[in-house]
Amino acid sequence: MHFLEDTMRLLRPRKWLLSACFATVSLSVLSSNLYADGIGNLPNLGDAGSSELSVQDEKKLGDLIMRDYRTFGQINDDSEITGFLNRFGAKIVTAAGASPSDFEFFLVTDKTINAFALPGGHIGVNSGLIASAHTESELASVLAHEVGHVTQRHIARMYSQQKQTSLVSAAAIIAGILLASSNPDAAQGVIAAGAGYSVNQQLSFSRDSEREADRVGFATLEAAGFNPQGMVDFFGRLQKSARLYENNAPAYLQTHPLTAERIADIRNRAGLVPEKKDYNDDPLEFELVRVKAIVVADKSPQDLNDQLRIFQEPMIQENIKNPVVLAYGRSLVLSKLGKTQQALTEVTKAIDLYDQGRSVVKVQVMPAMLQAERLRLRLKLYDTGRPDLVPNRADSTLNPQEKKLLADLEDFRETYKGNMSVKLLYARGLQSLGLHEKAEQFLRDLTAAYRSNGDLFELAAKSAQALGKQADQHYFLAQSYAARGAYLPAIEQTQIAKRFATNDYYLLAEIDAKQREYKQKADEQREMMKSMKQ
Repeated sequence: MHFLEDTMRLLRPRKWLLSACFATVSLSVLSSNLYADGIGNLPNLGDAGSSELSVQDEKKLGDLIMRDYRTFGQINDDSEITGFLNRFGAKIVTAAGASPSDFEFFLVTDKTINAFALPGGHIGVNSGLIASAHTESELASVLAHEVGHVTQRHIARMYSQQKQTSLVSAAAIIAGILLASSNPDAAQGVIAAGAGYSVNQQLSFSRDSEREADRVGFATLEAAGFNPQGMVDFFGRLQKSARLYENNAPAYLQTHPLTAERIADIRNRAGLVPEKKDYNDDPLEFELVRVKAIVVADKSPQDLNDQLRIFQEPMIQENIKNPVVLAYGRSLVLSKLGKTQQALTEVTKAIDLYDQGRSVVKVQVMPAMLQAERLRLRLKLYDTGRPDLVPNRADSTLNPQEKKLLADLEDFRETYKGNMSVKLLYARGLQSLGLHEKAEQFLRDLTAAYRSNGDLFELAAKSAQALGKQADQHYFLAQSYAARGAYLPAIEQTQIAKRFATNDYYLLAEIDAKQREYKQKADEQREMMKSMKQ
């Protein structure tokens, strides 16, 4: 069992969260007794004479953390919110002068207002942060700040600054990078453990990093076409919350401490920017994403029913007033409560309201999320009482209701060609109808183009199973694991696939090549973990 799994086993009873909010290493580190118990397992990325982390090592470290983040269920795989975050984030990353392919934005189901950057360009966004942002520019301001941490390589710089500390202190630093608790007071554990670590020195570096991320993030925000006032508004509102709730400040402030100096500097920068009217905001899609972020975090029936009542009226304080968005929110809540027919009625109402308000002069494409929710609910009603894996069937066997569903799925896919969440819903719709041959071919073409999307391979494995293609099923599963950085189970699935591919020499050769690739990747992960423990 590798380091992060060992650590998570120790931490699970205390509900610690795997994270890497490196903007301040003084953020939630380790409680004193846990620190004492686990100090032997803490990684050491080098001695006092080593150089800063290389870009390659930073990437490998980030990939390892993401693998464990997925393993322990910290990532919400909602394809619509995740797709929005990555399309949205790509605008910011491009404006920062970096490549979007080097970044990944992911959703964490947590009502606290927070975002964090992991090594290697992985940026986590709490659902609570999306819910609390009143405009796209406000959300963009936080993401631009986090992108600034990555582009300025603050992890590597921090490690370089701490080269002269003792090994125990270095272990504490890396623990702070890798592990963050939902309890902000846990940072005191490092002091209680007697690590001999200079908290003042660490906070000083943190403030420097925050100021630099502000400066870089502000310039990026402006270059990406968003309203710089969004940073002023959002950070100002967070600062006000901190004053009102001194003992329960937003998590973002606990990991990204705001000072009067920082707020003043942001205001001054915004005051120097000429005001424009054509900022890069798309209010409706953002508001739909925002409402969905609110709903995904609600778990209990009581929470959901409370939220349903809230969505009955405009939410003035939260700046959610659009009746289309409120109806969509009610649909999401009703769906989670299992009231599918009522949910379908509400999302149909949202679509009708949108159509009524659509400009007759400028043709607008309806946000995909509205159409997707209606299709999802229709499929859910159709699927009631059906087995999870519908046997394969031909198009000619479809009844009129099923043919209508298929036609609507085809139209949906054609209307929103570039949207990955649409592609995933289309494939799932085909599978629900039992059209596995069509689904498999569609997914096979997609997986050739999007090899890093584990969901596509997982769906392809499901259709291969329905078609009785056992070698393909396990080969697709192997690629699904590999896309998520889990190379050992990927190797295991290639072994199984090879047992079923004995007469298909072409497929067998392809599986062999992938297996060698996965073994090499697994060896690289193992060597990195080994070097971290030395």
